Amino acid sequence: MNPQRYEKGLAGEEMALRLLLAKGMTELARRFRAGDGEVDLVLADGATVVFAEVKYRPSGRRGDGLMAITPSKQRRMTHAAQAFLIGHDLTDRPVRFDVVEITAEGALHIPNAFWPGST
Repeated sequence: MNPQRYEKGLAGEEMALRLLLAKGMTELARRFRAGDGEVDLVLADGATVVFAEVKYRPSGRRGDGLMAITPSKQRRMTHAAQAFLIGHDLTDRPVRFDVVEITAEGALHIPNAFWPGST
């Protein structure tokens, strides 16, 4: 991956994390990898475990990042989420998949952006 692109992605994750923390969530993990999947941010929103994908599109329009969450990406995120829940003994907790989109227009948090198996 292009190092400049990677650094911008990390900056976008940091912006997204600050937004979600300001909404009262608690950080559990960053860039969690398992098997074929990865989740950018894992947070707790009360009892709910939130798996958040961050899409940083500085020159994009609103909605561009959300459109990048393909069914394949959703499956990979779901696999990583399952591994996280099992590995952290959180399988009894409610779960949510969110997307945070960072564009020139600002940050947009989309709770419940998808449900596993919904595509």
